[in-house]
Parts: sequence; C-alpha cells; structure tokens
Amino acid sequence: MDYKSQILNKIAENQEVVGIIGLGYVGLPLAVNFAEAGVKTIGFDKNPAKVDSINHGKNYIDDIRDAVLREVVEKVALCATTDFSRMAECDALLICVPTPLDRFRKPDMSYIESACIEIGRHMKAGTFISLESTTYPTTTEGFMLPIIEKESGLKHGDDFWLAYSPERVDPGNKSFHTRNTPKVLGALSPEGLEIGEALYKRAIDHIYPVSSPRVAEMVKILENTYRLVNISLINELALLAGKMDINIWEVIDAAKTKPFGFQAFYPGPGIGGHCIPLDPFYLEHIAKKYDFDLSMIHAAGHINMRMPHYMYIKIATALNRHKKAVNGSSILFLGVAYKPNINDERESPALEIMDTVLHKGGVVSYHDPFIPSVKTNEGNRFESVDLNAQTLEAADAVVLTTNHSAFDVKFIQQHAKMVVDMRNMIKESAENVYKL
Repeated sequence: MDYKSQILNKIAENQEVVGIIGLGYVGLPLAVNFAEAGVKTIGFDKNPAKVDSINHGKNYIDDIRDAVLREVVEKVALCATTDFSRMAECDALLICVPTPLDRFRKPDMSYIESACIEIGRHMKAGTFISLESTTYPTTTEGFMLPIIEKESGLKHGDDFWLAYSPERVDPGNKSFHTRNTPKVLGALSPEGLEIGEALYKRAIDHIYPVSSPRVAEMVKILENTYRLVNISLINELALLAGKMDINIWEVIDAAKTKPFGFQAFYPGPGIGGHCIPLDPFYLEHIAKKYDFDLSMIHAAGHINMRMPHYMYIKIATALNRHKKAVNGSSILFLGVAYKPNINDERESPALEIMDTVLHKGGVVSYHDPFIPSVKTNEGNRFESVDLNAQTLEAADAVVLTTNHSAFDVKFIQQHAKMVVDMRNMIKESAENVYKL
C-alpha cells in the first residue's frame, strides 16, 4: 500500500497520530480540538514549563476551558513533550510557531527554520506537514521545502506532503473559535490537498481548499492587511477630527447607518496582537523581491506605528491644560492588553505609550484585571496595582488604553482628576475627560 493510501486509511479509521509544533495561542487550542475528536495528539514545544503544565492538565490559554484540557489529557488523547524525536510517531505535523519581526522589522524565520530542521531529522516517510504560522507568500515552497528535503533526504510528493493553512485565532471571541471558523488550505500537490482536507476535518467544521500554498499565504496577509489599512485610515481621520473639534465617534455612528458600502472601524491608541501590526512588513519583504512598491500598505503600517506617539501627545496636552507637565506627574494606565477581555499584551500600544511617558519623566503605573505583571518593549517591569478610589485619586491622569468590560467608567470618572479616554468608553462630554 502506498503512503497516501496508508495515511488516508489511518484517518478514516481514527488511527492517525497528529503532532502540533508550538503550544501557544494557536497550537494548544488546535491540539485540544484534535484530541477532543478522539485523535491521538502529541504537542511539541521547547519550553519545559508549558509541556509540564499541559501534562498536568493545567491551562494557560484563556480560550480553552480548563475542564476540557484536563479531560483530553486524562484520556491520554493529548500529551506534550520537548523530545522532538517523537515526531517519528506522527502521521501529520502541524507547525504553529511564532513568526516575529527582528530589530530591523524584517521577518524572523528562525522558528519556522528550526521546526523544519527538526521535522526533516525525525519524521517518517509518508508524513503530511502543514504550516499555520503567519508568513509571507512563497514561504512553504521557497523556504520550507528545501530545508525539509535536505534534512530528511526524502522527496516531496513521493515521501511526504507539504501545505499551508493559516491560523485564524481571535483571542476572546465568544462566537468563533478554532472548530467553527472556516479553514483555508493550500497544498503543493493534489494528493497533499486531499490528505489535508481529510485530516483537518477531524478537528474543524469547514475546510476551504485553494489552489496552492502561496494563495493560502496571501489570504492570511489580505485578511489582516485589510484591517490594518482601515484602522489606520480611521486613526488618521480621528487625529484630524480632534484638531477640527469634530467628535469622530459621532461621525462613525452616523456613517454606519448607511446599509451598504460602509463598514465601521474604530480608532484607538494603535493596533496590537501578533498579526495585524506585523503582516504589512511580511508583505513588504516579499514585494521587494518582485520589485513592487506597496505604497498604501507601507503608509498604513507607519500610521499605526506612530499612533502611540500621538497618544503621548494627547496625554501631555491634557496635563498642560491643568497646568501640569508629564515630568513628575503620576499617570495610571487602565489596560495593557491589546484588545478587551483577554490576557494578551503582545504588540500592545499601551506598552509603548508607557515607555514614552517614562522617558519624559512621568511616574507610571497600570491596572489590568487580566495581566498581573508586564514587561514593556524597553524592558521596564510593572505589577498591576489595585483599582480603587485611592489609586484613582492619587493619579494626575488616568488613561483608558484598553476597553475591558470590567472597568466601571462611572466609578473611574467619579474619582479621577482627569481621564484620557482612548477607547470611547465615556460617552458623555465632561471637563475632565479628554477623548482621542
């Protein structure tokens, strides 16, 4: 029996073993989904603390219910390991590793490269491999394939299959999660696409096949760049509206009454998370190889990068109106998560604003009900303070940087000397409230 028939038979008979490489916000929920479906799943991670936590049924991802993780671990459907030689046990390997930018804002491919080297060294013939990490188009065929073939000595199409299926995780979303979010899949061969569809259907309700990995890679970039461009547009308009004494929030509310041709996006201190702030730089990286200038996307990315600086100016201006300087003022930030009601501060604009305020001599503190401690981009460490009347009254300025539903804005406004509201949490106008 050939390798393709073997793996398809295993999937049909629920005998396949799936390996998930990288057990973070993408990998662990995916691993739990496969395990819930009765698929034996092995999670691979270089972090011993994560591995130990999973093997003891202790959850560290909010989007996974604790009881579900414990159940799949107790049933031995899911286990985690730092031993990458166990990849030889797997029929499929799904890569969910980080893809950050380096200090020059170029794609850092070291995590994908490391995963491909480990796969090449340890996988068995007949393995299906899929990358889920955000990346630039052509990564699967141009970057991953040569590494895996070199390290393994195996040939794609004969001995293994390679695909790309972008993650679509939205932390904190109560309506859409890993299973019920449609999954795009592109493979380097028709056989790989057939295997990938059969495999992913075990854990995900709907698979949307496309003609190639580079199409699937571009889908991921399009989804996030679409949001980047529109949020950057509304951020720039919000800054102009502020200078013109126009309430941008009222403008948006009026515009979205149009039943066609308009989708509301909302301004804020900047865009956070792993995908949206990074994707334009991934796309710029590959566009340069094709001698193509992405002028609109370049502009949108840089508007977003400048937003934290503009927000610092907003804080400084508010203090000036009360005859205070940033230097020596006590400034309390409410929320360091990049979006509401989650414990994820990756690329959060609040962290950059805090660093800027510190540089200018401000005394910085923060409260976030989801993040007890934080390290800023420049290495400054803070512990979340209690949110009470005394804390609010002691601050010269209170800055609403994340719109957590737990924040009682009436209580905050009652006890704060001054509020800089970057999220439109306070709807009514007031002398001590400064809006974005």
